[in-house]
Amino acid sequence: MGWWSPARWTAWALAHRRWAVSLLLLPSLVAVAGVFSVETEVGYRAFLGAGHPVVREFDAFVDRFGGGLPLVAVWTCPDGVPCATALSDEALAMAAQVARELDALEEVRRVDSPATTPLLVPRAIGLPTARRLFADGRPSRDIEALRRWALTDPTWVRRLVSEDGRAGALVIHLRDSAGDTAESAYAALRRATQPFAADGFEFSYVGGPVEFVVAGAALQRNTQRILPVMIGVIAAVLMLLFGSPAAALSALLAVGVAIVWVIGAMGWLGWPDNSLMQILPPLILVVGVCDAIHLLGRYAEMPAALGAEEAMLRATAEVGPPCALTTATTVVGFGSLAVSGLESISRFGVLASLAVAVALLVSFIALPLAVTRMPRRWFGKRAAGDRWASLLERTAAFATGSGRRPILVVALLLGVGGGWAARDLQVDASFEDLYGADSPVVVWANRTAELLRAPDTLEITLQPPAGSGVGAVGFALADAVEGDLERIDGLAHPLSIVDVLRRLNQWLHRDELPLGESDDAKGRPTSVYRLLRSRDPEVTTGLVDPDSGALRISLESEKPPQEELRGILEEVDRRIAQRLPPGWSAVVTGPLAVVGRMIDAIRLTQLRSFALAAVAILVLVALFFRSVWRGLLGMVPTVLPVLVTLGAMAWRGVALDIGTAMVASVVVGLAVDDAIHWLSAFVTARGAGADGGAAARQATRRTGRAIVTTSLALATGFTTLSFSAWHSIASFGGVAAVAILAALAAALLVLPALASR
Repeated sequence: MGWWSPARWTAWALAHRRWAVSLLLLPSLVAVAGVFSVETEVGYRAFLGAGHPVVREFDAFVDRFGGGLPLVAVWTCPDGVPCATALSDEALAMAAQVARELDALEEVRRVDSPATTPLLVPRAIGLPTARRLFADGRPSRDIEALRRWALTDPTWVRRLVSEDGRAGALVIHLRDSAGDTAESAYAALRRATQPFAADGFEFSYVGGPVEFVVAGAALQRNTQRILPVMIGVIAAVLMLLFGSPAAALSALLAVGVAIVWVIGAMGWLGWPDNSLMQILPPLILVVGVCDAIHLLGRYAEMPAALGAEEAMLRATAEVGPPCALTTATTVVGFGSLAVSGLESISRFGVLASLAVAVALLVSFIALPLAVTRMPRRWFGKRAAGDRWASLLERTAAFATGSGRRPILVVALLLGVGGGWAARDLQVDASFEDLYGADSPVVVWANRTAELLRAPDTLEITLQPPAGSGVGAVGFALADAVEGDLERIDGLAHPLSIVDVLRRLNQWLHRDELPLGESDDAKGRPTSVYRLLRSRDPEVTTGLVDPDSGALRISLESEKPPQEELRGILEEVDRRIAQRLPPGWSAVVTGPLAVVGRMIDAIRLTQLRSFALAAVAILVLVALFFRSVWRGLLGMVPTVLPVLVTLGAMAWRGVALDIGTAMVASVVVGLAVDDAIHWLSAFVTARGAGADGGAAARQATRRTGRAIVTTSLALATGFTTLSFSAWHSIASFGGVAAVAILAALAAALLVLPALASR
């Protein structure tokens, strides 16, 4: 028995109690110190990582055009108080003050508003000029004329003011996509608008930064509420199945230490907390308790005549090796997530793997130290044990006798049918499903769509060959690409520098702006652009990069379901590729594209992690039992529940999202635990001379109670997550719970039926 065996750890700990306590206490104190240094991060970087190519591409776009990740406050005045329209004097004064406060922030690049953004207007004599509706602390002298022009300007309508003038918008362009930037800017925006909200202005806040901050904070509060409930539910399950408060409390305390260690590790590694990490403590709670359940369950069944330490040593000798293997397979299941292209999922997999390993260490060192100091009568009741034995005996007899053939036929049909149906499983979730229909971010986004414009944007950068600069070829290309993309379902109202040039050209020449191959088309758009720049360079801000000649096209979009979004982005890429002249390149980015690329990474994560986990677990089980056949045998009740669960999801039209995409690799690492404990007892019985049927019945009697207990604890714990306000976490919990129960049925029915041949 090597040092890898948990039974060896227990023997050493009982023989050297002080050293064992010190071994656990010191890293626990270090972990506690790390807990207080964990920071929270929100936004695209929190999911993808600051170094992800999509994030770098998006930040480069923001740098180039001075915006692209907007934080927007949309206002109206219900019942006409305190403003009659979004461009009334009171509204402009409000917008000017808020814009001035926010423009001074380090996190903000610029603020666009009806009060402060230049408006290009014609003059009776002379060239058009750029004007502001609110200047020097008061409305401009010709404010009525400016209001009329504002409602016809393509750079204003649906961006700074609604088509009917009822709603206005403050558009705050952030410095970058960092989470702390979003948090600081959003907090400042709420502070700046709060006095005006008290006066009667009604604000809706939209944009990626709002979703990150508001929904992330709501998730954190929700998780804080769920965790105590989960602890209570699991404690109740353990009490019911063990009949022992001491056993339930001991198991929960053991996993509590693992949670502290892992959160402390986050602090020391400098890994921030984020929306995905919020489910880590609940997940550790339900997964980490399994080793303690197996150990305490076997300890309670030891003969009463044995002393506490002797009973514990025998218990650890029996369950230690399979617990070590189940921990290894669970680590592989979680660790397979490390191949994800999403930094958040990768780190989640690493930390969850660490938590499972720590839970094993604590269960076989700290738990024996504590339990052997308590009276043995506190752990389990014989009457309950007798009832368990009777139930498990009947189950085993059915699985190895009259029910054997029907069980195998049904299992085969379910596995084949589930695998076939799972081919059609999609990664999809609507905006409302992700956050919940009652979430403020959903309510605000829907209200903005009604009042002003669609809440999301897709951004296109058209990059000319080096040294080309801004010219007629680029204008013609932007016009053609605009027309192509506007015809894609889901995209609308494109805006580029060409729309501004058309308006100015109409004023100057009283005809359409020529774009194409004619001599006039080669010269006039460029001359109009130069004139526009000379009147007020700020008019073109955010639409052109004069240094490189790059042009920006911005399109509105609703928040489509994820599968629909993938189709939109694929069509955008295809149409742009068909239009690009030699030497030109294009970058598709913006909030809509970042989310779409994230979905692709989720899909790839699911495929890679499940395949990696399944193969690695098969190898581990085969090596442990020194038998390829037994390794394959253990995989049947492991993979079968996953196939059935995913197939049922596809059949019912339930799509994967960022939460359920992890289910396959996580569940395959958990479901194999039941098979390993059962096979370990089965192999022992066969070694003692029992035939296949008798050995299967003995294995079910020996391990069944612990298998049922751990499975019910896992299922109830995951079910608690299904009450989360976030659909992605709720669906992860619900689907995982169903898969765990399916794995329990497979371990108690399919596995004995197969092994008893």
